[in-house]
Amino acid sequence: MDKIIKQIEPIVIGYRRALHAIPEPAYKEEKTRDYIIEILKEIGLEPKRLTETGLIADIDTEREGLNIAIRADMDALPVKEKTGLDFSSEHEGYMHACGHDGHMAILLGLALLITKIKDQFTGKIRFIFQPAEESPPEGGAKFMIQEGCLEGIDRIIGYHIMPELKWDEISITPGPVMASADEFKIEISGSGGHASAPEKTQDTILIASKIVQALTEIVPRYISPLDSAVITCGKIHGGYAFNVIPETVEICGTVRTLNEKIRKLLEEKIKTMVKKVCDVYEVSHKIIYKKCYPMVINDESSCEYLKNVANTVYGKEKVFSLRPLMGAEDFSLYLKHIKGCYVFFGGREDNKFYPIHSPYYNFSERVLTKAIQFLAKAIQNSQFWN
Repeated sequence: MDKIIKQIEPIVIGYRRALHAIPEPAYKEEKTRDYIIEILKEIGLEPKRLTETGLIADIDTEREGLNIAIRADMDALPVKEKTGLDFSSEHEGYMHACGHDGHMAILLGLALLITKIKDQFTGKIRFIFQPAEESPPEGGAKFMIQEGCLEGIDRIIGYHIMPELKWDEISITPGPVMASADEFKIEISGSGGHASAPEKTQDTILIASKIVQALTEIVPRYISPLDSAVITCGKIHGGYAFNVIPETVEICGTVRTLNEKIRKLLEEKIKTMVKKVCDVYEVSHKIIYKKCYPMVINDESSCEYLKNVANTVYGKEKVFSLRPLMGAEDFSLYLKHIKGCYVFFGGREDNKFYPIHSPYYNFSERVLTKAIQFLAKAIQNSQFWN
């Protein structure tokens, strides 16, 4: 296996660079889909389209064993790339700033490897290429599941390249590993007017600022510091001239938690707090609150098994269990149906790195074959997966 992995490394790097150059947003991954179909067919597989841009492909070893799915996300972000790479984005205003190009390349490389040593595996191996992970509340996992991507599957593995870890490190955490994510939009409506006479108006700009402040005070005053929760207002819009108090102001934000009870409590507190502020200033309001992705909760037995695999591939000193992240992932929906695990592959080459979603984000391409080696060993030894 290791010899073949070394041989296919330049091919896998080629996959990554080709995909990096054609980033596409959620549900519009047409070029990405077509490229993956072409590669899978070259490998000798028969990809099946799900949703408009999603794909699955199977390798059936025709030997008894667990049926395992591995999922990679496909979509890019509306970020203008500034990496200066030779294979930078050809699509102006879009970039693979979250490493999904690497995720897809890993899965393609894994498929290529397994077709070359198929006799060393058992069960069925399914490769899931999922669109629209970056598109809450209706991410692509929901629709892939509805169209049958998990039918006949016993276990599932998801993964993400993370710059906080070196390319030869891995994190596998049992239990909660990523937060739930909800969205809210608050619209405040009052009587606007001339900025020189605010006493004759209902100052929606001032009221919006009071609401933003009130919302950011909910977590430290209602949630224990031992629990994890975040309320962030990421967008506020109102007004169209320096000397006019607008009739409406809109506030948009997100709520992240690692506890379902706290998730429910925060929704209630946000709605109550907004109503109280608006009642004091006698303005009307409307709240749209969307439940997006639930928490990613790893199955403990799956983590134990995959940690044992990681110890042999990476060495025990390179295997970690990072604290849960407040980011979110619709891989959580797969874990509602079957047992599995979401792991983090290290992505940085040295101590200098940019965070994901940065226009400068890049990762060490050495992670690609290291991840393939780990995933292949995990599938190969699945008879030990309880």
